[in-house]
Amino acid sequence: MHALIKTSSGRSFALTIGPRELIRDRASMPFCMDSSLATLRRDADTWFFYHTENWSYRIDKFIGTPDDPFQSKVWHKSRDGVFDLNGWHADVHHAGLWLTNIYRPSDGNLLGVVHVELHPGEPACNGLEKFALGLVTSADGGDHWTYCGEIVRPQNAYGNIGGVPLLVVGDYFHVYFNDMGPTGRRLAVARAPIAAVCEAARRHRVTPWHKFGDDGEWSEDGLRGLGAAVLPQPVLGPGHPADLHADAAFNRALGLYMVTSWTCGGDLGRLYLHFSHDAVHFEPPVLVDEAPGQWMPYSTILADPHDQETDDMNTVGAEFSLLIDHKSATDYGNESLYRRRITVTPK
Repeated sequence: MHALIKTSSGRSFALTIGPRELIRDRASMPFCMDSSLATLRRDADTWFFYHTENWSYRIDKFIGTPDDPFQSKVWHKSRDGVFDLNGWHADVHHAGLWLTNIYRPSDGNLLGVVHVELHPGEPACNGLEKFALGLVTSADGGDHWTYCGEIVRPQNAYGNIGGVPLLVVGDYFHVYFNDMGPTGRRLAVARAPIAAVCEAARRHRVTPWHKFGDDGEWSEDGLRGLGAAVLPQPVLGPGHPADLHADAAFNRALGLYMVTSWTCGGDLGRLYLHFSHDAVHFEPPVLVDEAPGQWMPYSTILADPHDQETDDMNTVGAEFSLLIDHKSATDYGNESLYRRRITVTPK
């Protein structure tokens, strides 16, 4: 696909989306994919890739490259082998934590964003679990993490919050999530000052986050308010609603922020890429991939293998890739992992 994109902020760029490349078929997948990959630079040539599955009973850490993320496994651990819950959720039968994005502050510690599921009984998608986003911190390079607390909940806590695109926008962190209110699901955003978040995390605490509201201000409480629909989606018909089990990155070549989202309606699955100059107001989505009968959650934005300017893949250059998981809409474990290479050229 080749297109010339003209943004509402007056910028134009050429966009080229390469063909779908098979990375792993089901037989060669090291797990049943259940989250986007959390990424962190290891050295000049390789990265760490984290994946969480099986209700967070299993967390894997791999060494690989953007071309081959699963070259070698560093470890496989249980939730309690990775996360110290720090006294949280002791009254919950099972608290699941999915590590989905990592940020490296200047103090050498790591900060992670986690998708949180609180199950009153044996984990199952039965509508009884509550959802949130939380923060974790690591002092040993990402082998063990301490849970700091919840930062964002859907207004209706029983709505699956997604998990979880993260951006650095000026002096703020932005997280993108599925909010749930009286009229249904919204693809929303919340933010908090980076300095305050990192200072609280050093004490294994969290600071307040605020959702961008319908009034056009950061006025909604992150744990109780309702966020505005900042990523509107086309309606494809009955099926899976628009969803932010997805990823985000800042594109240095364009000076634009990018977020992925997906939906499946009328038996057609689609993955979208959204661009924004301010990480709040987004252009109409660009269709990246589509296939009948397929879900496309857990996309991961990957930097070019030769990109030395990014530490955690929260930024990319003019050339980058999207990892795209194709799951059968009727059989969650029947999947294949693909990649599309994308090139942008400012005009």
